[in-house]
Amino acid sequence: MPPKMPPTKQGDPMSKANNKLTDTKIKTLKEAGKYFDGDGLYLEVTQSGSKLWRLKYRMMGALKKRSHVDFNSQSSRVEKRLSIGAYPSITLAQARQAKDNAKAQIANGVDPSLAKKTAKAKLALDASQTVKACALAWMQHNAPKWGEGTQKAVASSFERDVYPLIGNRAISTLTAQDVIKTAKAVETRGATDQAGRLLQRLKSFTRWATINQLIEINPSGDLKPDEILKKHTVKNRPALQDNQLHDFMERLNNYRGSTVVASCLRFLTLTALRPSEATGVQWTDIDFETATLTISANRMKMRKKHRVPLSKQALQAIEEMRPINGHRKYIFASLSKPTTTLSENTLNLGLQRMGFEATSHGMRATFSTIANESLNFKREVIERALSHQESNKVVSAYNRTDYFEERKKLMQWWANYLDSSARANGATLKSA
Repeated sequence: MPPKMPPTKQGDPMSKANNKLTDTKIKTLKEAGKYFDGDGLYLEVTQSGSKLWRLKYRMMGALKKRSHVDFNSQSSRVEKRLSIGAYPSITLAQARQAKDNAKAQIANGVDPSLAKKTAKAKLALDASQTVKACALAWMQHNAPKWGEGTQKAVASSFERDVYPLIGNRAISTLTAQDVIKTAKAVETRGATDQAGRLLQRLKSFTRWATINQLIEINPSGDLKPDEILKKHTVKNRPALQDNQLHDFMERLNNYRGSTVVASCLRFLTLTALRPSEATGVQWTDIDFETATLTISANRMKMRKKHRVPLSKQALQAIEEMRPINGHRKYIFASLSKPTTTLSENTLNLGLQRMGFEATSHGMRATFSTIANESLNFKREVIERALSHQESNKVVSAYNRTDYFEERKKLMQWWANYLDSSARANGATLKSA
């Protein structure tokens, strides 16, 4: 019987091409040591029995104290090791392919060990820099210059329309098609106006991400809304007409839904505030002694503090909320989510339940139309009551008055007008 041959190890004459490893040989290896397959590839069997693929290779190193270096000699190259993986998770064929890939990198002057570390670091970075994580950082960056309403609107649109589709994606992998598909998905459900706003927000977000080196090339830089989305005709928000006021107030008084919704709609109508401004009013915003509501600049569309004189009827609408939300931050806090405010959509649904096509934002147009047609107040006073900015910058620079005393009279006149409209047919604007 021929003698049993020892395993092929480093330094043995059997570590030649004609003694390459096979799957059968690998399965029989038990003794700890290094078993070579050729061209630097070997399988290391550890004392614990693990079988690990390694590649021995040489890279040009920095040699000291030598004036003449032969770059073709082995002595001028640094010997290194590359970990490929464990057998059998990494098969013999896969290990050989990994060796060939590494040799190709070496031929191009790339150290495969460093390339592997860089790839791992990028994977770890991509795992932390998801679209959602970066979007939250973008929102935080813009929070100081966005109003509270804008912050809520942007966050809500991303939660609803962006994160479910691409929120967990590494931002570095984001493409133009991802942005397009996200916006088109909103358009497909019929929300063309929202789709346009979302596309603009995504363009702003990816521009910020590019500037902050989270993305190498801005994927939405060349995207134009009119080339992606269908043409959208902007329509003014539907508003109540003067001859509808009696029916509106009668149905508001008999509203069978939420008391908070009814009182907020009443307060919004009496003050001509934007929906987000009305729903976000806090108890600390009200000075009951002077009957004044003060809304901070960060919550206003125009980013300027807005003082609102409150009529007796508006104060009454607030007092209606004291037994319900007096212990909460917001006067018109949602009953289902007490730490949050009512949404504009909730108010609009309330109007629909009462049988009106008007929107809560459209109530401002109702106020403006009737107040201007009354000829009792200057246009500037009405515009300031609506917290509109003077379009003429020169005029705006010199006219800094807020017409507060005139607006006191205007808002009480408006509240009384609503009461008189209600009484015209026997109704009254009373507590809900």
